Order: sequence, then C-alpha cells, then structure tokens
Amino acid sequence: MNSTFDSRLLYTQTSEAVINEQEPVTVSSSIYAIRFLYPGATQHTTSRLRITCTYRNTIQFEAHAGVIERWTDKGWIILDDYTDKVFAFTSEVSFRKRLLDYAHAFVLGIPLSMIDSGYLPDSISYTPPPEKTKRSFSVNTKKPSLKKDKQSAELKDNYKKTENKTPDDDSDDDDLDWL
Repeated sequence: MNSTFDSRLLYTQTSEAVINEQEPVTVSSSIYAIRFLYPGATQHTTSRLRITCTYRNTIQFEAHAGVIERWTDKGWIILDDYTDKVFAFTSEVSFRKRLLDYAHAFVLGIPLSMIDSGYLPDSISYTPPPEKTKRSFSVNTKKPSLKKDKQSAELKDNYKKTENKTPDDDSDDDDLDWL
C-alpha cells in the first residue's frame, strides 16, 4: 500500500476530577501534528489532531471515553468517538495510541487491523441471531408495464447533472477518485 501516516505528539494536558474520594476520573487532551499521503497523491497533507481521553486509573486502568478531532479552517471537527468496551489498555498511553490508530485508519480509509495487529474486530466474536421461520411466498407472473418501469427509472435518477463543472463548484470533501 502506497500511503503514509506520520504523527508527532506536541503536548498533553491532564486534569483529574473526583467523583467520590475513592474514584478519580482523569481527562487528558493531546495535540498531534500529523502528515499523511493519500494513495496516488504526490504531496503530503498536514494537519493537527486533538485526542481527548477520559479514564480511571485505580487498581486497573479503565478507558471510559475518547474523542478524536481534526483541525480545519472551520475549527475542530470530530473524526470519531471512542465508545468501545475494550479492557486491554494498560495505561493512558496505550489508550491514546489506539485512538491515534483510529485516526490513521479513518483518514487513509484502511482497516484498523492493518495498522494495529492487536485489534480484534467485533465480527470475530459475532454470534448470528437465531434463524427465523421461513415464510412462504407466491411468485407474481404478471409482466410489469413499460410505462411504470420508465417512471421508476426517472425517479431513481433525480440528481442534477451539471456540464462543465469547475473545481470551485465542488462544495463537498468526499472526492474518492483514488478508490
């Protein structure tokens, strides 16, 4: 795969809140400089990431929540929220590293399992629901009318088609030519 993702930790801020005297909750916010190269691109893109972690570090480290944000010209935008139930983290550093890997996977559009060999997708432990009873059905042998088919085809393609579109007209950010 011809894509790169580099990151450098710039700084971290940490605060602790006490819910009760025995269970403090810690919130940390880390700022990263990132540089990445999309597949097929010739120049790197640079940006900033902010990763916020909420956790409890008592007898056993417990990750509670995380937010991954990217800096844009419109301010901080959320890339993803951590809402998993993984108890494999041993420290705030390992928790933050997983969130940085989430950002890497999201930005470059590659599976997390290719970045983090310790990641086990939920599909591995997925148990399918019990099979439902099969319903009987009858086959409709009546031929559809051409008039109805033409109307449904017109309804399916209701996007405006624009000729001679310039790059300035493109207001979305989901150009996926490289897929």
